[in-house]
Amino acid sequence: MKSISIDLETRSSVDIGKSGVYRYAEAEDFAILLFAYAVDGGAVEVIDLVGGEQIPQEILDALTDESVIKWAFNANFERVCLSRYLSDLGMTLDPFHDNHPLSTVCARFLSPRSWRCTMVWSAYMGLPLSLAGVGRVLGLEEQKMTEGKALIRYFSVSPFHEPTGEKWELFKSYNRRDVEVEMAIQQRLFKYPVPQSVWEEYVLDQEINDRGICLDMPFVENAVKIDAHTKEKLTDRLKTLTGLENPNSVAQMKEWLRDYGVETESLTKKSVTALLATVPAPLKEVLVLRQQLAKSSVKKYQAVRNAVCADSRARGMFQFYGANRTGRFAGRIVQLQNLPQNHLPDLAYARDLVRQGDSESLNILYNSVPDVLSQLIRTAFIPKEGRRFIVADFSAIEARVLSWLAKERWRMDVFADDGDIYCATAGRMFHCNVVKHGENGHLRQKGKQAELACIAEGQLVLTNEGLVPIERVRTEHLLWDGESWVSHDGVIFKGEREIITYEGLTATPDHLVWVQGKSQPIQFGDAASCGAHLVQTGDGGTAIRLGENHQPGKEMECGNESLLRSDKMYGMRCNPVAVLGQSSQREIEGLPELFATETDSILVGQTTHSSKTTLREPERQGVPSVWRARDQVRFSECDGGRSVSHKNIRSALTLDGTGSHRYERKLHQRESTFCTQSAKSSKPQNYGFVGVSSGVLALLPRCGNEKTVRRNDSFGDHQSCGDSCQREKEELAYHQRTARLYDIRNAGKHHRFTVSGKLVHNCGYGGSVGALKAFGALESGMKEEELKPLVDAWRAANPNIVDFWWAVDRAAKDCIKERSTKVTHDIRFIYQSGMMFIQLPSGRRLSYVKPRIGENQFGGESITYMGLDLSKKWARIESYGPKFVENITQAISRDILCYAMQTLRNMEIVAHVHDEIIIECDERTSLSAVCEQMARTPPWAEGLLLHADGFECAFYQKD
Repeated sequence: MKSISIDLETRSSVDIGKSGVYRYAEAEDFAILLFAYAVDGGAVEVIDLVGGEQIPQEILDALTDESVIKWAFNANFERVCLSRYLSDLGMTLDPFHDNHPLSTVCARFLSPRSWRCTMVWSAYMGLPLSLAGVGRVLGLEEQKMTEGKALIRYFSVSPFHEPTGEKWELFKSYNRRDVEVEMAIQQRLFKYPVPQSVWEEYVLDQEINDRGICLDMPFVENAVKIDAHTKEKLTDRLKTLTGLENPNSVAQMKEWLRDYGVETESLTKKSVTALLATVPAPLKEVLVLRQQLAKSSVKKYQAVRNAVCADSRARGMFQFYGANRTGRFAGRIVQLQNLPQNHLPDLAYARDLVRQGDSESLNILYNSVPDVLSQLIRTAFIPKEGRRFIVADFSAIEARVLSWLAKERWRMDVFADDGDIYCATAGRMFHCNVVKHGENGHLRQKGKQAELACIAEGQLVLTNEGLVPIERVRTEHLLWDGESWVSHDGVIFKGEREIITYEGLTATPDHLVWVQGKSQPIQFGDAASCGAHLVQTGDGGTAIRLGENHQPGKEMECGNESLLRSDKMYGMRCNPVAVLGQSSQREIEGLPELFATETDSILVGQTTHSSKTTLREPERQGVPSVWRARDQVRFSECDGGRSVSHKNIRSALTLDGTGSHRYERKLHQRESTFCTQSAKSSKPQNYGFVGVSSGVLALLPRCGNEKTVRRNDSFGDHQSCGDSCQREKEELAYHQRTARLYDIRNAGKHHRFTVSGKLVHNCGYGGSVGALKAFGALESGMKEEELKPLVDAWRAANPNIVDFWWAVDRAAKDCIKERSTKVTHDIRFIYQSGMMFIQLPSGRRLSYVKPRIGENQFGGESITYMGLDLSKKWARIESYGPKFVENITQAISRDILCYAMQTLRNMEIVAHVHDEIIIECDERTSLSAVCEQMARTPPWAEGLLLHADGFECAFYQKD
C-alpha cells in the first residue's frame, strides 16, 4: 500500500462554520458516520460505522504509518476528525511530530507529514477551493452529487436523523462519489505536481494550526458581558432621546433624522462621521451613540468563544494557500489578519479593567467603551503560563523585493545601509541631501508620498485611445463623460486610503458616483449600502472574442483547448464546429457579441467621437441596400448624438450614460421581431443597446432625408428599493482593502469621466477631495498641483522599476501569443496545456487558467484568465504587467515568510499575520537571535537584503 484516498461523513452539535474543525471534533456527540477510502487508486469502499461496520485493521495501521500517503480534499478535516476517532479507540499518536521535543501540544493529532491535500493542489494550479468547483472547471466526468448539502443537513447537523432508508443509501453514494472525484482530480493534475518544498510548507502550516494559540478566557468572557451591558445602556439612552422602538434599526433612525430635516442615504461609519460635522448638538449625541451601538468589531470576542478548545487554545486560524493567486495564507474563524489596531496609551491598564469586569471605571475613563473593547481584541491572545510572546516582522519586505527584482541599485544600497528610503527618494527626486528632522527634512514627506504612489497602478479609464490605466492618462487624452469626449487638466496622486468594490467599481466609500434614478451624484459607499445601481457608460473593459458563441469555428476549437490534458482535443469529435465561410458581399471573421473598435473595420467603420468624425465612404459593397428619400430616420434628442433608429430596427435605448461605441453590438443571429415607431410596451423596460442588422443601417450624407423625428426616451428605474435585505446590501460592498489613489482634474464641464465602465465624479477615482488631506499631504505644505510632477519625479528616479512593469507585461503577452516560454528579470513565463505559469526564483509557480489575449471593446489589447473574482465567483479576470508584478512581489514575499518560519520551526510558532511571526517562548529565547534568523536571505534570492524587527510582550499587540 502506497497511498490511500479518504473522505468522511461526520456529525457534531458544534457549528463547524463558526467554530472550525478542531472545536467541532471535540464535541461529546461527535461521531464519524461513514468512512470511504480507496487504496492505490482502486475501487472505493464505504464503511458504515454507525451501522456497526469496522474499519479494517490494515487501514487503521496505514493512518499512522508515515510511509503511506493519505489524500483528501481539505485534508485538515479528515486528519483532525480521525485523530479524535483513533484517540477514542485508545491508539497513541506520535507526540513529537512537530519536531519540538519539549512540546506535546500537538500530540493530540495525527502527524501531517504523510498527508496530502487535493484542495491545496487545486489552489496551487489556480483552481477553485471547492470540490464541486474544481470538478466543473476541469470538466470531470465524475461530478460531486448535488444532493450532498441537503443530505449533510439531514444526517450531520443537529437534530440528527436515523441513518436508515433510501436517504442513507444515497448518503453512502455521496460519500463514495467524493472519493472518486478527489481521485479524478489527482489523475488530471498528475503531470503538474506540487513541489516538495510547498508540501513541507503545508506540514509546517498544519503544525501551527494544531498547536494553536492560547486565549485569556476570563478576559474574553468579561469583555462579552461588558459589551452586552454597554449596548443595553446605549439602546435605552437612544430610546429616551428619539422615542424609537428600535433605535438600532437603520430605517427607523433615517426616518427620525428626516423629521429633523437631516437627509442621509445610509448610516455607515463614513456617513455618520460626515453628518457629525453639520448637525446641531442634540442630533450629534444621537449619532455618536448610534455609531457606538453599531460597532461590529467587538463581535470578534464571540468568534473567540466559538473557536476555543477545551485547553483554552484556538486552533485552525490559518488556511494554507487561501489566496490561490499568490499562495499567501488566509485567515479563518477569528481572522487574525483583520484585527483592529490598538492606539490606547494605557493599553495594559484598560485591559486589566476589562479582565476585572469593571465597566463602571471604563465608562468614567473612556468616551467610548465599544471602541476600547475593539482595540483590546488583540490582547485576548496570550502565551501560556511561564512563557512570553516574541513578535517579529520584516521591514519593508515588498519594497525590498521589488527593488531586488527590478535591480534598482540605489534603493538596494539604501536598504543595505539601513537608510531611510523616504529621505533617499526625496533626495534623488529633488537633487539634494535630505535628512529626517534635519537638512531639507521638509522634503521627506514628499519622498514618502511619491514612494507610496508607485504601487498605484492598473485602474482603467476610458479615453479616445481606448482603456488606459489612470496613472498613465495624459493631458492629450480625451475622456468619455457619458455624453461626449472631454479634455482634462491631468492626473494627480491622492495618497493611500481604504477602498471598497461594488458592481465592478473599486473606489473609496466617499467617492461621488452617478446612480440610476438620481440626477445628482451620491457617495459610493452610500450607493453600495443601499443597493443602488451605478450608471454604466461602458462595459468595464470586458474582453470580447474570448470564447462566446460569436467566435469563428477555428478560433472556438482553439479556445476549447482542454485544460491540463496532454491530448489536446480530448473529448472532441472530428470537425465539431462548422467554420464560417466568407460572404460574397463582405468580409467577416465571425459574429462578435460586441464589434471591436478597429479603425475602418468592415462592419463598424471608424470610431466616432460624439458625431465629430466624418463618416467614411464604404470601400466595397458592405451594405446591400441604401435608404431612399422617403425612408424615415430618427435620432435621439441629445447633444452628443447617441442612438440611431429606423422603422425596421428595434428601439436602441440607452441607459442614463451611454458608451461612445453605441453601434458596436451583437448581430441578430436569427429572425427577430422588430419594434416599430408605434410599438408600445405594457411596462417600462431597459433594452440597453440591441442588435442592428447589417442590411438596414446606411447613413449617406448626400442622399439621406434631411427631415428628422425627435423623440424623448424614457425607461423604468430599476434601482433597489429602500427596504431591501440589509445583509445582501452589506455583502455588495464587503470587499475592502487599501490602495494608492489618483485623481483626474477638471474633466469637462460636467466634471466626470468613465472608469471601470461606471460614471464617476472627477473628484478622483479611488479617492476624493478629502483623500489627500486624510493622507496628510496638504498639512505637510504640499499643493495639489505639485503631486503629478511628484509622481513623474519618482518614476524618473526609479526607471528600472517602471521598466520592470512593462517587461513583465511584454513577457506575459508573448508567452500567451506564442505559447512558449519567456524570461525576464529571472522570472519565467511558461505556457502549457491551457495554462500560463509564472515561475518564481524559489521554483514555485503561480498559475493562471486559460489565459488569452483579447481585444477589449475599446480597441486595447488585454490579458485575461479564469479565476475567482472578488465575489468568489469563477469568472474571467483582466490583468496586465503592473498587476502581474504585484502578484509576483507578494508571492516572493510570501515565500520569504515561509522560509523564515522553516528556519524558526524548532521554536513554537503560534501565529503569523501578514509579514509578522508570533512565537511563544521562555526567557531563554533571545529576541535579537529571532530577528537575525528571520532576516536570513534564502539561497534562491542572492543579493536580496532583508531586515526584521521585533518586541516582547505578555499579550499580543501592535507595537
